[in-house]
Amino acid sequence: MDALPRRRFLQLAATAATAAAVAFAAPPLRAYATDAYDALRATWTAILTGGSIDPTDPAYAPALTTLSTEATGYWTTLAADSGADSLWPGLTLTDSANLTTSYKQLAAMATAYATPGTTATDGSGQDLYGNAALGADVVAGLDFLAAQAYNSGASESGNWWDWEVGSPKALLNAALLVQPLLTDTQIATYTAAVDTFVADPTMNKQGTARTTSTGANRVDLCQVVALRGILGRDSERLTTAVSALSAVFPYVTSSDGLYADGSFVQHSYIPYTGTYGMVLLLDLAALFQLVDGTDWAVTDPAAAHIYGSVDSAFAPWVWNGLCLDAVRGRAVSRIGESDLDDGVLITQAVLQLALSASAVQAADYRSRAKGWIAADNGYASFDAVAAIPAIANAAPVLADTGTGAGTEPDGLVLFPGMDRAVHRRPGWAYAIAMSSARIARFESLNGENLHGWHTGDGMGYLYLADDLAQFTDGFWPTVDPYRMPGTTTDTFALADGVGTGYRPTPTWAGGAAVPGGFGSASMSFRSYGSTLVAKKSWFLLDDCVFALGAGITGGSGADVTTTVENRNLHTDGAYTLTVDGTAQSVSAGWSASLPVAGWAHSDRTGGYLFPGGATVQAALTDRTGAWSDINTGGPTDPVTRPYLTLGLDHGTAPSGAAYAYALLPGFTAAQTAARAGQPTVTVLANTGSVQAVRCDRLGLTAANFFAAGTAGVITASAPCAVVVQQNGDRVDIGVSDPTQLATTVTVTVARGGTVLIADSTVTATAGSSALSVTVNLTGTAGTTQHASFTVTGTQLAAVADAFVRDGSYASTNYGTATTLVAKNTGTTGGGYSRAAYLAFDTSALAGATVTSAVLQVYGFVSDSGGTQTTLDAYAVGDTGWTETGLTWNNRPALGDLLASAAVTGTKAWLSFDVTSQLAAPGRIGLALWQSGAGLAVVLNSRESSAYQPQLVVTTG
Repeated sequence: MDALPRRRFLQLAATAATAAAVAFAAPPLRAYATDAYDALRATWTAILTGGSIDPTDPAYAPALTTLSTEATGYWTTLAADSGADSLWPGLTLTDSANLTTSYKQLAAMATAYATPGTTATDGSGQDLYGNAALGADVVAGLDFLAAQAYNSGASESGNWWDWEVGSPKALLNAALLVQPLLTDTQIATYTAAVDTFVADPTMNKQGTARTTSTGANRVDLCQVVALRGILGRDSERLTTAVSALSAVFPYVTSSDGLYADGSFVQHSYIPYTGTYGMVLLLDLAALFQLVDGTDWAVTDPAAAHIYGSVDSAFAPWVWNGLCLDAVRGRAVSRIGESDLDDGVLITQAVLQLALSASAVQAADYRSRAKGWIAADNGYASFDAVAAIPAIANAAPVLADTGTGAGTEPDGLVLFPGMDRAVHRRPGWAYAIAMSSARIARFESLNGENLHGWHTGDGMGYLYLADDLAQFTDGFWPTVDPYRMPGTTTDTFALADGVGTGYRPTPTWAGGAAVPGGFGSASMSFRSYGSTLVAKKSWFLLDDCVFALGAGITGGSGADVTTTVENRNLHTDGAYTLTVDGTAQSVSAGWSASLPVAGWAHSDRTGGYLFPGGATVQAALTDRTGAWSDINTGGPTDPVTRPYLTLGLDHGTAPSGAAYAYALLPGFTAAQTAARAGQPTVTVLANTGSVQAVRCDRLGLTAANFFAAGTAGVITASAPCAVVVQQNGDRVDIGVSDPTQLATTVTVTVARGGTVLIADSTVTATAGSSALSVTVNLTGTAGTTQHASFTVTGTQLAAVADAFVRDGSYASTNYGTATTLVAKNTGTTGGGYSRAAYLAFDTSALAGATVTSAVLQVYGFVSDSGGTQTTLDAYAVGDTGWTETGLTWNNRPALGDLLASAAVTGTKAWLSFDVTSQLAAPGRIGLALWQSGAGLAVVLNSRESSAYQPQLVVTTG
């Protein structure tokens, strides 16, 4: 380090500052007797620097280089200019943000001064650790800022946060790291300034008045007051800080803070787990560690909520070490704060919280953190991103062979307190960002997140284990912000940041789940600045996300579109898009309107199903933008990324438009084609009143009732979200109120059984033909209420069904009809003979002993020839037929006659014993016809809205 810049700095600073406030010669080291305040300062120094680290350990090399480079850069450019009122060129202190930046840069220099192994990177090779000249310049810088801007005689201007959080935190960190170099006068000057702007941590300035501080802001202010207490050796300040923390421990039910369901909200209406929530957890973990075992230790029992939040609030949003962008708010627009950066900070917080947690919790935290650190995220390691303290806390955990690396938990987690959902499966995760009258669509503040308009309109964030850089690799400045994945948008132009904080009028946003980890999310969508409305649902299943939209109506006159996919393809090679088995010739600038009969596949993401077909607008586009387009503080350098976009065009004035599609993450093209041929999910309803599906393989039916109604086996007396799943002889029912306004609802399921267990909010009853739950929804805040039942036998839904017809209809397929028809006219070729075919997947019964299997179909005689006939069930050996391909001409041959049932003109369940066909698990085929001439029997198909065919299997 050349001494000239430092001497020039000292000379200029001495000229600019008042003699009373500033002493620029390096003061002598102060000698303190070791006491409680020295111990606290030592602990805080270790928290900031990592403590007694081994700087020769290669794990620290990247972080030491980063800190050394940063500190060297600040030191070499430090030059006080009293005329420009700044410590660094461009950081004029009349701007509150520049004041905070100046303090932060001094704090970085102080951290290097106090951290073993830091070395100047200017070629001089001198140590920064303990460097007397560096320490003296940190002190001189603190004095300069005290004289010029941050003192007890100054007044707040600009952003309150800079004066009450940003600047004092950095000031106190720097001062504590170099405290032995400070005089009592200097300490008194700094603490007086802090006392002026943060006299009471329970209040912060908003506009011209002071209001009660909340959430992460409260914790920040408490940290400021606690550190001021250590620097000024003031017990009252420490007591005040710890006492004021108690306000953030209880769960909140609205506005800022931590919710019982794991949600975290800041700025009243913004989901912020990954940023403000992360700050709260990181700061609390540090404060808990700081005062643990001292006279100021936290004793409030409600602090248990903070320790519990690791599992309920933070862990669901950290996947393979990344904090998912759906809960990072405007931070997504910051080039220097990626999903990995915030994931590392949450990991650091969890490791730090372990230091003050119970033994059981500490073990759990360390295991979780070890799993996140060990994750191969494909583009940066933990050591390459983490700061020195995080690496220091991680080192003993990584070295401990007795601590296993936690695995990523699977399943759906709903956060009704912030209109978010996240579904995690092996190899992928999917997050949904919704909005309502309770939660705003997005936030743009301080020139950040200028194009976040549609990120809360139902955007789906798909993370793949082999593409974890999807949202970090230039996504936010280059993606088309009017076509976010999963959204239905009116694409009229919007000004930067317009609509920030806007909460739409509909109250419906949320879903329901069952203990198996599957369920639904849904929202009643209303566009900002437009009349466009829609009902949107997502069904989160074992290997897919099934999306429905209905009632899409209105708009501004611009194009209305639903974006199925808008995938960042990065810049690393060719791309393949296959549609119904045909590879498309795609290159940059390609676009096409594709008639998709059933499926599409991208080699970068997986498969897409379009039940019933769709016209898909597809494009491969190179998009260029700059971080400054979405964040005024970002770089202006152009960034270009190629995108694959798949969309459904609803025109400029849709009325009651709808869509249905499924995402199959990680599927190959062959797997996608196979699933299209033999779908496992059936759409039961897709209207503005109810959206519902049935997943045969999971034994699951899920419905979002926007009005009272019936879907499949479920009937609801009032609006609600319902999920029903049968596993073996157990049926689980989950019910929620996404509006968070209802008082009660009754849900019935057409299935017999007995009550097993129910939540205290649920009154459950059961009979031979129906299960019923009446749910007291008052105070449930959108969370799912559960009941479980024991049923007699496993109920399997048909995985395919269709009827075939002879004569001129012999080549016609009826696989999508809502009915099945069976009639043997006794002759062929007349066009009136019909046979019904059904297929069931019994794979779930592998390992079980089947004692009986009964086919149940719901139907009646509908024929002018009479009102009573006999219907026969046959075995079908060929199970390769498909629901949408079966015709009379290619129908499989009928096998053995299995059973018969009498049918009348009254609608009723018909039962057929087909036990002999379940000798081995797998796909079985059955047919319904008549051995002789009979009457026409009309049956509900699996596409019917209620009373679909089922196979009831009893095992023993």
